[in-house]
Amino acid sequence: MKLRLLAVASLALPVAACALSGCALMGRSVRVDPVAVSTQKPGNVAMYVSVSQHGSAVVGLDKQAFKVFENDVQLDNDQVKLTLLPTATSAARHVALLVDMSKTLNPADKKSMTESLRAFIVKLRQREAVSLYAFDGSEKAHLVADYARDEHAEADDKDTSIDRVLSFSRRDSSSSLYTAVMDGAQKLSATLSAEGRPIQSGTVIVIALNPDLAGRVDDGKVRDYVADSPHHYFLMTVGPWATATNVSFLGKNGGTRAASVNTMSSPLDSVVSAVDGDYFRDYLVSYCSPSRAGKRELRLEVTTKDAQGKLNVGSYETEFDAAGFGPGCNPLLTPHFVVAKPNDKDAPRVAVSSKPTAKPATPETPDNNVKVSSATPQPKASAATPIAEPPSGLGYE
Repeated sequence: MKLRLLAVASLALPVAACALSGCALMGRSVRVDPVAVSTQKPGNVAMYVSVSQHGSAVVGLDKQAFKVFENDVQLDNDQVKLTLLPTATSAARHVALLVDMSKTLNPADKKSMTESLRAFIVKLRQREAVSLYAFDGSEKAHLVADYARDEHAEADDKDTSIDRVLSFSRRDSSSSLYTAVMDGAQKLSATLSAEGRPIQSGTVIVIALNPDLAGRVDDGKVRDYVADSPHHYFLMTVGPWATATNVSFLGKNGGTRAASVNTMSSPLDSVVSAVDGDYFRDYLVSYCSPSRAGKRELRLEVTTKDAQGKLNVGSYETEFDAAGFGPGCNPLLTPHFVVAKPNDKDAPRVAVSSKPTAKPATPETPDNNVKVSSATPQPKASAATPIAEPPSGLGYE
């Protein structure tokens, strides 16, 4: 899901901002998109990038796939101590899962949905924290449970949170799909901000059993809202109604369909794969610059190999100021990324700071930069599974 941002900025860089923030270059179909760049004394340079090829994530790259050039001179990876750091040290990731409970389900359908949702949430939270919401005809989505990120999560039949969402008592028999999506996205933004990390990656997943029937907002407003939102959006419609009602814009980053609640498992697995693709395409490259003064042209080059052994190359270019750089650099220091101003899509992505963080990051497992160390801090907003009972007065009693 890329879905990628500094605060609330999108990945796509406006042309006018290239001079300040650098430009992603396409080289033989490999795309290297910048998320954030940081330089800090005594000589640390870090680039948080998203790597894709033919629109799909490029996963499992090791540090040998990355080459760094300063003023067109290739630097030796060993000499500059090039390292892949865990992305989780700098990025807050969270999923808002919105489940439509506006439709009456029989006991067999409820049981089938329970099994599908339980397995779905387990797979999601192995990568990132999840907030589960139910919605009906009410204007707001209702929080059911929060799940902490747990790479060892397994399905737990004793977890009653899924039972609570399915026993949800509708307060409004209509369906307010559009306002639920907007409200869920706003709640997601607040959750990400509360985690206090400079890079925020949010994903909204909508499971819709009905079209929007309440009509509180028209589809044009929702289209604009989703299009302008920094979050990733995935949609799964359930039932035949979606063939006559176009809500595909709610799945900005991907969509799928289930014929009924009894056939949700396979489509949900495809959503997990899409979300994983967004997660695994990110890399945090850190190195110690040999520069000691002046403006430097920086190029990060990424080389991949396809199934036939053919090499493909993509790159990203920017510049930084090496004024005050010197010896003593530690590439394991967590980069000091500067948060861009909210809603400022043209904000520069090059973050320059002389204030390093005190705590070194744990380097990635060799050959795979997506295996986050167990020492990675967990989001502060989450704890055990689930962390709390739902609020009273929402129909769960």
